Amino acid sequence: MKKIICSDLGGPESCEVEIKGNTPDEVAKNCQEHVMEEIGKGDSDHQDSVENMQSMSPEEQQEKFAEYMKICEDAFKRD
Repeated sequence: MKKIICSDLGGPESCEVEIKGNTPDEVAKNCQEHVMEEIGKGDSDHQDSVENMQSMSPEEQQEKFAEYMKICEDAFKRD
């Protein structure tokens, strides 16, 4: 199981929550769940991160998602 910090995956710089998963896709899914939980609690920093992503063009969103997936995949290549 790998752990990646929320802020490394586009979350607020202040969020140090470890997102865990057994695959890059699982980490991405768990990160999305974490963000939605934080927004549900009224966390404006996570809401701002989502709004920033939503304000991007579809192409920019795809590029950003690919960047996050690369971070996850690279983490799985490390020991």
